[in-house]
Amino acid sequence: MKVIYRIIIIWLFCMVVLPVAAQQYRTVLPYRMVGGKMVVEMEMNGTPRSFIFDTGGRTALTGEVCEELGLVVVDSLVATDVNSKKAAYPIVAIESLLTPDKKINFTNVPAMKLPEPSPFACFQADGLIGSDLLARTIVVIDGKAKTITITSAENPSTVSLRKMIPFVKAGMPIISLQAGAGNNITCLFDTGSPSFFSLKDTDFDVLRSAGAFDILSEGYGEGSIGVAGMADADVSHRVRFPLLSVGSTRFRNVSSETSTPPFTLLGVELLDYGKVTLDYPRARFYFEAYEPENDLESKHYNLGLRVKDGELVVATVWSAMKGQVEVGDKVTRINGKPVGRYDFCESIINGIPELKAKKKTKLTIQTQQGEKVIVYQKE
Repeated sequence: MKVIYRIIIIWLFCMVVLPVAAQQYRTVLPYRMVGGKMVVEMEMNGTPRSFIFDTGGRTALTGEVCEELGLVVVDSLVATDVNSKKAAYPIVAIESLLTPDKKINFTNVPAMKLPEPSPFACFQADGLIGSDLLARTIVVIDGKAKTITITSAENPSTVSLRKMIPFVKAGMPIISLQAGAGNNITCLFDTGSPSFFSLKDTDFDVLRSAGAFDILSEGYGEGSIGVAGMADADVSHRVRFPLLSVGSTRFRNVSSETSTPPFTLLGVELLDYGKVTLDYPRARFYFEAYEPENDLESKHYNLGLRVKDGELVVATVWSAMKGQVEVGDKVTRINGKPVGRYDFCESIINGIPELKAKKKTKLTIQTQQGEKVIVYQKE
């Protein structure tokens, strides 16, 4: 089961934060993957804390940690979440945000105070580090080594300019990709997005008329969870791009599902295929691919499932299951065995164990018309 759980995407910045260190600085920040999120350790106001590293977001703290530390609200900010919902958020100031090796100390960092309960609880993180914190640095993300190298930006990156794509706008890694031949698409490199590519619904409409992709299936279901809450149930599409180019690197058979973020997203799975360098002051994105061409051919489940109030329920119905089950129907048996109670966070981090065992799984589902047995499988 694949659960999409995005925190926030911000397109509005309020100020730049400067590291307090020598004129030249460099730190290597290890990260670990937790439920599709990059999690790093930092020392905040003298105490070790965990943060989600999210190039598509803005620096933020949970409401719980703000109350714990007695952080005072100093301002407010209107932000847009992953479902394009706008809301005003209080701004607090972090006195000190220190890297584990103590080489860079970000001071007086403005951070959004997020509503309680914490949207980061499942990842055991106290906040989010976003692109605003890195605005005067060069950042190198190495997916093989699981490291984030942050350096001062007196000089540009030494990576060849042939591997460079300029930012569409300064401050955020928003770049232009090519879908097929001659179809440009603007997207945000967002390490907070757990997939490889997520297509914005309005970009879907434009690219469909250009024949840039094949439509695999139509679905109806719940949206992803953002800071402002879960998106209303709506129609979505599953598509496959025969060719998607990130600079000179070609990706074939790229699957994507449509959603409603402010931008089409190039997600954290890009790091499986190459190293990314972000030169924020010069507004440059570099991609050093391990291979010049990659085939991402894959299959996808005919249903989307998620845990709600301890029960396993249908979240999205794709074409093959249309008319058989509906969003909100409950799974009562898996391969004939009664289901137990499930932990929401555990399902996000590790999935549902019973659904991993076989390529095809028989699910007994309680529908409005009575119980039905269906086959849960990839197609």
